[in-house]
Amino acid sequence: MTKLLLAALVGTLGARLCSAQEVSSSSVTLRRCYDWALAQSEDLRRRQEDIVQADASARAAMGGLFPKASYDFTDTYQDPKGVDTLNSQGFGGFIQKEQPESKFTLRQPLFSGLREFSAFSGFRQQSLRDSYRFQRASRELYLATAGSFYSVVGQEVEWANTNAGLELARSRIKELQGFKRLGKARDSEVFTAQAHAAALQAQLKQIEARIGSARAELSFLTGKDLARAPLADELPDRPAFATLEESLAAGQERSDVRAQKADLAANELKVRYEKGGYWPSIDVSGHYYTRRATYLSAIHWDAMLSLDVPIFEGGTTRANVRRALSAYRQSELALSELARRVAYLVGRTHGELLAAAAEAQSQEEAAAAAQKSYDSLLEEYRLGLVTNLDVLQALDLLQTQRNARDAARLNVKRLFIELGVATERLP
Repeated sequence: MTKLLLAALVGTLGARLCSAQEVSSSSVTLRRCYDWALAQSEDLRRRQEDIVQADASARAAMGGLFPKASYDFTDTYQDPKGVDTLNSQGFGGFIQKEQPESKFTLRQPLFSGLREFSAFSGFRQQSLRDSYRFQRASRELYLATAGSFYSVVGQEVEWANTNAGLELARSRIKELQGFKRLGKARDSEVFTAQAHAAALQAQLKQIEARIGSARAELSFLTGKDLARAPLADELPDRPAFATLEESLAAGQERSDVRAQKADLAANELKVRYEKGGYWPSIDVSGHYYTRRATYLSAIHWDAMLSLDVPIFEGGTTRANVRRALSAYRQSELALSELARRVAYLVGRTHGELLAAAAEAQSQEEAAAAAQKSYDSLLEEYRLGLVTNLDVLQALDLLQTQRNARDAARLNVKRLFIELGVATERLP
């Protein structure tokens, strides 16, 4: 299960890495930025190594079930005087000044409280947990990439609205200068319009600085130079999203919840592993000698059955079991808290998305009304029914409402993506 999940994740990552092309003059979409961010993220690569380590630990745990073979060689030198003394006492042939020994040893564990199986299963659960955590981290990277992407888009939309307002202000200046020559406008009206245009020009410079900062962040996430590349927003202004009930159900199946469930299972197996310390251990070992002391040279092999029954170890096993049980309870509490937090976040985000969609509709209507107000006041000024100040105020309102409309649109998209990440139903 773990290997299949990891293969799928790595395969997806590799496919996206291969499909990511260098930045060109073509428009860059959010999906393309995400592909680059996946290929760039050191955090995801570190998480992949966690999975590799857990799999390796599982394999190592099973190593205790297999026989162990080794070759040993010893060469013992003894006190020559003492050996001579013993030889003179009739022990000749049993005691030698030099006693070399070489042997092959084969040891096969028979029973150790099933601890190897518990350890193997526990590490496999940890591998599964790390796989789900990797999956969740990739979703959160999408959220971070989308946030940076729409920060750039939002700033550039504001720049476009401000620039459109500046063009209207400049047109207003030209019209007032023409009226002044005809004696229909005063100098103060021209100066007021010029001051208004200068303020808009200053706003553009501020927005350009913020665009540069937002693009630098996006470049950092993707590992690509996106200082000038045009961005293409392919998400609709009114994306369709699931109901609250569907979203809550999806949230409880997302990868970090599954990861915590796997962590709980791993801790349960850890308890079983520690309880194995109460059980006796049995193993059998055999030796084949290629060289021995003279008086044993006729015996070429031997075998031994060992039984080790733990009676008292100073409370070590009991303490280890208690510690494992405590870790299990902690994991259980973490799962309960995570499930509640996911439900809260999904419900809150869904409610905010509904409110944002309603606000976006209202802002659309307000921007359309502001446009009509400006057009009407401009015509009424030409007829001498309103003052220049009324027109400039209408122009300010028009720009404000355009910005509010576009900000509301982007807020819907951000919350839609946030809900998609919270439920792992990405667009």
